Amino acid sequence: MSRFYVSPESVKGQKIYIEKEESHHIIDVMRLSRGDSVTVFDGRGKEYEGAIASTENKKVSIDILKTKIKDKESLVNISLAQAIPKKDKMDLIVQKATELGVKEILPFESARTVVKARGERGKHKKERWDKIAIEASKQCGRVELPKIKETVYFDTILDSIPKYNLTVMPCFSKKAVFLKGALKNKAKKLFVIIGPEGGFTDDEIRRAEEKGAVSVSLGSLVLRSETAAIATISILNYELQ
Repeated sequence: MSRFYVSPESVKGQKIYIEKEESHHIIDVMRLSRGDSVTVFDGRGKEYEGAIASTENKKVSIDILKTKIKDKESLVNISLAQAIPKKDKMDLIVQKATELGVKEILPFESARTVVKARGERGKHKKERWDKIAIEASKQCGRVELPKIKETVYFDTILDSIPKYNLTVMPCFSKKAVFLKGALKNKAKKLFVIIGPEGGFTDDEIRRAEEKGAVSVSLGSLVLRSETAAIATISILNYELQ
């Protein structure tokens, strides 16, 4: 059964009115028509099974046949703070972090971040990342979309550390412990901070550790920024679920 995303505001009574972009996907790409069965989710935990009621004027409406309120998708609440890497690597990180169940993605600029994504430029990037998260959620069966925040500076990320039970930061620090060793308290609300291609500066590592972040090692090999993000989230999911 085909699966589509709508905003919660598109659900009115026992009807769903599909936005223009998804209507195009339903009619012109998937070639669905009146009477076809579809699954729709609203990004906030609700999923609907229904049938296409109308495709007139390239606008799709759906009759709701069944509503499901999904249980929490993961027992582990992971937020990812990601220094924005070059080119389109952030697209991959958003896609895979969504598939791995991350609840929140916080892009940031640090001392060695090459890409600048604040202001108007950052707004366009966030719109792109939101779309990628929606497509990844449609594919992997998520009903809750990850919240993607506006790009901030590293100092703002440091100020967020006290909100979490445990913050881990893969980096080359003399205090670094293996990731598994940092999980003894089985914290359920975790913060993962991943640096840029050039890594964190010594000063950034020191300030993060002073705020309570645990410097961790992912092994003896040097990982790309996007690989470090995916590996860390995967290990946390395995160890804590």
